[in-house]
Amino acid sequence: MSSKRLVIVGGGITGLAAAYYAERAFPDLNITLLEAGERLGGKVATYREDGFTIERGPDSYVARKHILTDLIEAIGLGEKLVRNNTSQAFILDTGGLHPIPKGAVMGIPTDLDLFRQTTLLTEEEKQEVADLLLHPSDSLRIPEQDIPLGEYLRPRLGDALVEKLIEPLLSGIYAGNIDQMSTFATYPQFVANEQKAGSLFEGMRLMRPLDQLPQTPQTTIKATGQFLSLETGLESLIERLEEVLERSEIRLETPLLAISREDGRYRLKTDHGPEYADYVLLTIPHPQVVQLLPDAHLPELEQLTTHSTATVTMIFDQQQSLPIEGTGFVVNRRAPYSITACTAIDQKWNHSAPDHTVLRAFVGRPGNDHLVHESDEVLQQAVLQDLEKICGRTLEPKQVIISRLMDGLPAYTVGHADRIQRVREEVLAQYPGIYLAGLAYDGVGLPDCVASAKTMIESIELEQSHTDESVNET
Repeated sequence: MSSKRLVIVGGGITGLAAAYYAERAFPDLNITLLEAGERLGGKVATYREDGFTIERGPDSYVARKHILTDLIEAIGLGEKLVRNNTSQAFILDTGGLHPIPKGAVMGIPTDLDLFRQTTLLTEEEKQEVADLLLHPSDSLRIPEQDIPLGEYLRPRLGDALVEKLIEPLLSGIYAGNIDQMSTFATYPQFVANEQKAGSLFEGMRLMRPLDQLPQTPQTTIKATGQFLSLETGLESLIERLEEVLERSEIRLETPLLAISREDGRYRLKTDHGPEYADYVLLTIPHPQVVQLLPDAHLPELEQLTTHSTATVTMIFDQQQSLPIEGTGFVVNRRAPYSITACTAIDQKWNHSAPDHTVLRAFVGRPGNDHLVHESDEVLQQAVLQDLEKICGRTLEPKQVIISRLMDGLPAYTVGHADRIQRVREEVLAQYPGIYLAGLAYDGVGLPDCVASAKTMIESIELEQSHTDESVNET
């Protein structure tokens, strides 16, 4: 493949991971990465000043998704990995803050004795949950086709638990309405574990962290956080990936304007002149993909909705803190607050904010993200009012850090995986050698983006092997 060229468009975590995997899969492939902005990393950015290490984008990833840990260790950052502190988290509803039940996995009870201690539900509602978990209806069937997550969970857990606990915990991750979200594309492990164990209750018990397993007097398992980050900030992952790329040419401030065919290759128009490629991997937002590939019929991407979010991080003197000891809370969608969640950064991470209290509030729900578009002053004031109402006193932040993600979170609604498969098939039919990766397709977390990049590089590798076989047979 010495004369072949791959152009990766987009310099976020997906594009950089793709370049890393491509260098290892194709030792002789020419690789160029185009990034429209002036920096790499996309949504991954870290505020690192005055001893603080505070994420402006994602602050961690789920430890059980090993692909990102494997990548971090492969590029020499393994010793920088840190786990979050384990502590109590809360649900905020109209009645105030309620501890998330102990023993719950993604909100689903796995220990009914612990679950009965919760103040989130009434005694009648807790009994309904216990009855549904222990005696699931004979009419329940494991879905063979995708259905809304709410439709899957409600007959197994009851409306009260879904609305009061599950929805606040799960909906925000995938930027969707729980009664429209795709079960197969967002939480397929629910279905897989129910099928494996015979019921959702027993299936979720299989997913319990080690520290939640039954203990004996002879065994003591220390609680460990289920999330990983880097003590130097996640932006150091971006910096390290750039450092280890040995053969990839990176061009910043080079937006892709158009794609056309020329002499059996692709001609990529940029402000700095044309680029030519045999393979193109697009890791850019999906609306740009639709514009760049006019010969492909892509209604599934055209109709893929997004919404905007913002984070407002407030740094306080150490004595100003939430009236709880815990890592933060998520907000019930019916509660009268602008914020959707709040993380106590100083309690969640040891490395982030020495000798300070740091609260990171999230704003923006699907269909209700107007506040994200307001000025910094309006956004800050709305968040501060919410936090003061929750704390019951006036708060005086020393510093405020505001970050916005405009139209950046796609909604994974029912049938998402099938639609994405059709999109990729259509793109390959109309534009052979062009591939798509990123959060619009295979998952919104950092490990999902890395996995998407790796899968697409493997697809290019497979295509090339087929091409080589055809040439040899000829």
